[in-house]
Amino acid sequence: MPVYQYSALTDRGVSASGEQAATSVEALRAELVQRGLLVQSIRPQRAGLRLFRRRHVNPEDFQLFNQEFMALARAGLTIPDALALASNRPDSPTLGSILQRVLEDVRGGALFSEACARHPDAFEGLYVAALRTGEKTGNLAEVLGRYQDYLKHRVALRKKISQALAYPVFLLIALVVILAILFVFVMPRFVAMYADFGAELPWPTRALIGMVEYFYIVGPILFGLGAAGWYGWRRWTATEKGRLWVDSLRERIPYISDIARIVAAAQLARSLSTLLAGGTPLVEAMRTARESLTNRAYGLRLEQATRQVVEGGSLANAVRQTNLMPATAVRMIEVGEASGGLDGMLGEVARFYEEILGTRLTRIMSLVEPMIMLLMGLFIGGIIIVMYLPIFHMADVIK
Repeated sequence: MPVYQYSALTDRGVSASGEQAATSVEALRAELVQRGLLVQSIRPQRAGLRLFRRRHVNPEDFQLFNQEFMALARAGLTIPDALALASNRPDSPTLGSILQRVLEDVRGGALFSEACARHPDAFEGLYVAALRTGEKTGNLAEVLGRYQDYLKHRVALRKKISQALAYPVFLLIALVVILAILFVFVMPRFVAMYADFGAELPWPTRALIGMVEYFYIVGPILFGLGAAGWYGWRRWTATEKGRLWVDSLRERIPYISDIARIVAAAQLARSLSTLLAGGTPLVEAMRTARESLTNRAYGLRLEQATRQVVEGGSLANAVRQTNLMPATAVRMIEVGEASGGLDGMLGEVARFYEEILGTRLTRIMSLVEPMIMLLMGLFIGGIIIVMYLPIFHMADVIK
């Protein structure tokens, strides 16, 4: 979802500005008018600035904050008092500073959900929707409890993915470090030793020595090209068009497309289950859940499914026709709609596909790790063999 910068005036004539995610300029303008603000300007935030200015909050830190705030709300404290206590976060200064601004807005008369919506980097749309539901029903602590369950599953899934990727990333870093040591410290000594060799070296050795001699030129160039490529890629994928292209590409790659579909099914089912259990209507829940989908291609499919539900179709038929979830999930949703327990069935769908995702990740990592070890052996062993080739031919040179 794009992020916009806005400037406006309050009913007291005080200037107000900030950043907020919205589906369009018109949607953000309507929301600001509902807050009682006189909109002066709205402009999209440039992707390049977002790379350097946006500071995302760690999900684990946010989970701890929500747990504390929920406990204080259940204890009977008012929202400003609970925020004043929970905003003291020395271990997470980014979240702490955002909470202080939220507290100022709440004390200034804004609703808690409105104040959080002004900081999309810290409060996702799902959380804001949960707050709005809690404010309408008057049972904020219960709604936050359901969101906390959702957040626990999300953090657990994130940790599972991070743990699966940790060892392969470590192996790749080790490979880069070993190659750098060979090129910078070991191979120059071989070059000096072969300088007075008095015979023509094998061509693989000559090529490798040439790389070492010009490494001080080639190295910075390669590093600069890599950094520029990484920056350009990050800047392009920060745009809606770039992210949509990457997500669409994933759907065309075998096996990766299956993983992407499982992740989307788990995210969507978990989000809808949380929102529906909190009392959010289905259509509003589907619109809000779009923000929880990291895959923009599936986000467009969810928009199509939402339109079908608005026109009177069932959720199961909409999901089936847009190919949003696997067939197993569709059948489970049909059962949930027929029994009147859609929120609980969606929770089962989320758990089912989270377990499948964990199994798939374990299987992938069991194949990736030996492949990286083989890659390391080929690179390092090949360099050592090339450097020792002249020694293998030493007897022929002496003759």
